[in-house]
Amino acid sequence: MLGLIKRGLAALWGGSTSHAVVREVPSFPEATRLFFLSPHLLSELSHSNLNQPYREHVWVYACINAIAQSISGVPLLFKTGSRKDLKVVESHPLVNLFESPNPMMSGSQLVEATFVYLGLTGEAFYITERESGKDIPKEMWVFHPGRFKEVVDDQTGLISGWVYSKGPQQIPIQPHEVIFFRHFNPYHDYRGLAPLQAARAGIEQDFWAGRYNTAFFKNSAQPGGVLETSGNLTDEEYQRVLAQWQDRHGGASKAHAIALLEGGLSYKQTGLSQKDMDFLEQRKWNREEIMAAFKVPKGELGLYEDVNFATAKTQRKLFWENTLLPKMALFEFVLWSQLLRPLEGGRIWAEFDYSTIGALQEDRKDLVDCAYKLWSMGVPLNTTNEYLGLGLPAVEGGDIGYLPFNLTPVGQPENPPEKSALYPGLPNRPGMANSLVPQAYPALLVQGFDGEAYWKTYLSLHTPLEKRFEGKIKGYFYGQRKRQLHRLEERGGKGLSRELAVESLLLDPEVENGLLRKLVWPLYLDIGTTAGQGLMAELGADPQLFTLIDTPAMAALENKLIKVVGINDTVREQLRDALIEGLGKMETTPELMDRVRKVYNFAQNRALTIARTETGQAAGLARHAAMGQLEVVRHRWVTAADEHVRASHQALSGQVVERGQLFANGCRFPCDPNGPAREIINCRCVAAPVV
Repeated sequence: MLGLIKRGLAALWGGSTSHAVVREVPSFPEATRLFFLSPHLLSELSHSNLNQPYREHVWVYACINAIAQSISGVPLLFKTGSRKDLKVVESHPLVNLFESPNPMMSGSQLVEATFVYLGLTGEAFYITERESGKDIPKEMWVFHPGRFKEVVDDQTGLISGWVYSKGPQQIPIQPHEVIFFRHFNPYHDYRGLAPLQAARAGIEQDFWAGRYNTAFFKNSAQPGGVLETSGNLTDEEYQRVLAQWQDRHGGASKAHAIALLEGGLSYKQTGLSQKDMDFLEQRKWNREEIMAAFKVPKGELGLYEDVNFATAKTQRKLFWENTLLPKMALFEFVLWSQLLRPLEGGRIWAEFDYSTIGALQEDRKDLVDCAYKLWSMGVPLNTTNEYLGLGLPAVEGGDIGYLPFNLTPVGQPENPPEKSALYPGLPNRPGMANSLVPQAYPALLVQGFDGEAYWKTYLSLHTPLEKRFEGKIKGYFYGQRKRQLHRLEERGGKGLSRELAVESLLLDPEVENGLLRKLVWPLYLDIGTTAGQGLMAELGADPQLFTLIDTPAMAALENKLIKVVGINDTVREQLRDALIEGLGKMETTPELMDRVRKVYNFAQNRALTIARTETGQAAGLARHAAMGQLEVVRHRWVTAADEHVRASHQALSGQVVERGQLFANGCRFPCDPNGPAREIINCRCVAAPVV
């Protein structure tokens, strides 16, 4: 047995066992080689290397493909003009070139190939078909960077041309015929450095670990073993026994076959070593190393074991900001310097359309909010646009700053308006009659109208209604929270599992919607009646002449009652997301109940917005109906005139239209239920009749 082992070791290491040097491909006799190592692995070792990692290694492919396909999906636009007056070039030979750069590729495929080569080699080459650097190429082709060799000028040390090699052919190429992309390489003056090269060790380790794993399963999916004997075998006996054993037991299809041993031979199976047991963990480390080199997060590769919705969303945003945007900027700058700047005096440049990237839209919203705050502070709109890089076209008059007209110096008291003898809640206005007139209501003149005083008077009527609605909604949410916690605690007592349907933990939506409708309907009727009668009194008519049930507002309120369940739908979606995330983390029932409390804490904070929106809509419908009853022809948009008024409503302040026609924002009146949601949610404006 000792002689057999020595012979095997000598053949394996090619000499003395005391100074062993492992060769990449063993060269000892085939029979001995098959005895000591897996035959399937050794057959691959003799002719297989990691020469094409994009095709042969899954994580290399996944990382590079995630980068290349993400960027290739963003439209590349050509622009002209100035930063203040940008224009997208719709029709131009450059547009046609990048839509179809050559007969074999689309523009998207060209961009994808560019970033695949940059990931693999740190370089990408375009060969352009043109006579000089001032011509727009007729075609552009992309080829493997390994086929290009730089030609360096001995005097300047700069690249004076390229040589393209394909097999025995070598073709000289002029500098204007090449567009050269590269990642900076501190170890080479002219060529690029790829992330793949930095991760080479981890990639190769993982590649051979995969080959090792494949060989394990090909060799019957069992650890190797040893044939033992107390005697010595001749070379002829050794070769015969080894060949017979391999013929009968080699490969997964021959696993567990009965062995007949002769000449005192016995089989002893070897166990798993510590290295074998660390195999899977090592492969994970290799994967992490590869992902770090390419700066691709797990979520982009379909790995979600440690990723929930929130972290996946954050990873997606960071992937674009830290990985993709710098690469896209490199692409834009290279195109500008090597292709576009010499063309037509540099009037046209290329930019990716960043507005189409969903992961960055939240940042866009933050920019718009910041722009609105700057504009509210008096910064001109065009200056704000340029400063924040919004990319919006210049607006006529946008170089002028604006401030609210109703600002009062600190410490200066306001003079309260005198009360009207006609309507105690309404301030007196110039030209307004103080006694009833035959037309049953006084004329509210456009000239001298005090919008601020009017809004404050209306607020004294509106605020109590809004506060009552807010209190009712808060009470409803509090009761619903108790019911939801009780249901979760009741179901949790039976044991929660990841497979449990989340819907079974939520309250019955039909029951909850019924309770909500029952709560808000009396509020709608009270708000509508109060607002309609207030409008009648405002115009000098008998408030009792207004009966809500006899007006079109009644049908509109009934329609609102159908849609009000959207309040419940929002909370239910938030609860569903929170519970799904908690169950995915195998959280306990108390932890899930804490999640539910957080959802309802947020819902309580929404109570004022809900109350303001619902009260404003009910009141707006009733006032509109009352104006119709009194045949009011025109009405005026009145705002709170403070810093909280949205820009579109500030622009409407004081505008007069015929009743029934739309204001510029698409609403018939403030808080119009049929208007755009962005114009009615949390609105505090009111329509004042103009008679």
